[in-house]
Amino acid sequence: MSAIRRSIVKFAHAFVKLLPPTPPKSAKRDSNTAGTKRTHAAISSPWRIYRIYARPGHLLIRNEQGQVLDLGVMKGQTPNLTYRLFIRDLSGRGFANRTELLDDVARRIEAGEVGDELLTLPDWEKTPGADLDRGTHVDVSMRTQR
Repeated sequence: MSAIRRSIVKFAHAFVKLLPPTPPKSAKRDSNTAGTKRTHAAISSPWRIYRIYARPGHLLIRNEQGQVLDLGVMKGQTPNLTYRLFIRDLSGRGFANRTELLDDVARRIEAGEVGDELLTLPDWEKTPGADLDRGTHVDVSMRTQR
């Protein structure tokens, strides 16, 4: 048993000597700061996550950077709500409540009816307030074009 163990150890040492040498730690640090910028996994993700809000008279959207943008207008009373987006003049009507309305907007975004236009929406000029996430909202993910 001991002869087998010694043979394995000799083989392992010989194998390790065949491996290429690793650069010293200082060389690794220099190569990272010399202009090679590493990308974070979230930045290189092909998915973008948005949160859409229904506020009285407005549809708002929050992008990944936390900016609240003016997505469109919402009109009517339940059970007959309508909306019009500032993107491609998309609209919908006849929704029983805000949740159904937001689900329709999210479906259209996920289906690709809205693309890079989300990047050109104007900022919402009013302060969103601390209770923005307490109201009616829906999260939507959109695959970016590569």
